[in-house]
Amino acid sequence: MKLYIASTSSFAGKTLLALALGTIWRESGVKVGYVKPLGKIPVVREGRLVDGDATFLADALALDAPPEAVCPVVITQDLVMAAWRGEELRLRGRISAAVRDAEARSEVLLVGGTANLRDGIFLGLSPLEFIVNYDCRVVLLDRFEGEKSMDQVLSAVDALGPRFLGVIFNRVQPAQEKFVRDTVVPFFGARGVRVLGAVPTDPVLGSVSVRALADSLSASVACGGEDSGKAMIERFCVGAMDVEQALRTFRGISRKAVVTGGHRTDIQLAALETDTVCLVLTGGVAPNELILARAREKGVALLAVAEDTMATVDRFESLLGRLRIREPEKIRRGVDLVRASVDTAGLLSLCRLPS
Repeated sequence: MKLYIASTSSFAGKTLLALALGTIWRESGVKVGYVKPLGKIPVVREGRLVDGDATFLADALALDAPPEAVCPVVITQDLVMAAWRGEELRLRGRISAAVRDAEARSEVLLVGGTANLRDGIFLGLSPLEFIVNYDCRVVLLDRFEGEKSMDQVLSAVDALGPRFLGVIFNRVQPAQEKFVRDTVVPFFGARGVRVLGAVPTDPVLGSVSVRALADSLSASVACGGEDSGKAMIERFCVGAMDVEQALRTFRGISRKAVVTGGHRTDIQLAALETDTVCLVLTGGVAPNELILARAREKGVALLAVAEDTMATVDRFESLLGRLRIREPEKIRRGVDLVRASVDTAGLLSLCRLPS
């Protein structure tokens, strides 16, 4: 049987859900496989072009398949240009072979969907056609956004028809939890739509490692070794105020990165007196010896970037909107959250019902 993990938008949490379902169901003795027909994160691994998310999942679930078989089609600029030119792409054969191979080795085959039910049509790879042609059941994942989610979910349910099993809401803010429980779930229930779970927002899942931040910002590491690189940042703030205000702000925010000008030694010292994981120094100004010594003493990473503070903050915010599950701490936390928040046993039972 095949379970297609669909979503209403990008970065809804499909990789996390696939990882959690695969982990939880395998613990109960189910042989779980995974395939992602169309990938959008091209990376080179051992000289082969593969999808970053699919490769990560293949490793995390210890799948007995090469990465290129887990994700047979990866979108590159060359592939996009070939589609623009109207060339014959011959992608469906590769996908069919990958699905057949993965299905033969599993009781439940998880299929990683695209960002929405339209992505891939320009390549001749319609998600809805795939779902029908390969006789998939579908679970829908929605990054909960109030009224917008209502429209998105109902539209997807209408398009999917009887293959739809239920919806899971993700990243539900604490202030929305009661509304989801008391209003959203009954609303959908009255329309015959199962809500299989609501996964709350979590500071660990919303965090980013110092190493990932440094890579994203193309920052030079002025201080902080391997251990500092693994440290997780849960919040960030901008140090552009006077020192007294900075101290009051910094004391109220734990596990943070502080972005401030490389010349603002006063702000840097204030940040180092509080629960700070990382200092990001902007403007191409290297930290002085006092800051370096204090950071080493506190175990705080120092990153230096050439851009100004506002440009760096913009890039930081963009990164936080596109976080991926990679670090062991986030993997463990993500699986635990899905285990506690989603009716995984009920979803498995629905998958096993006859068509």
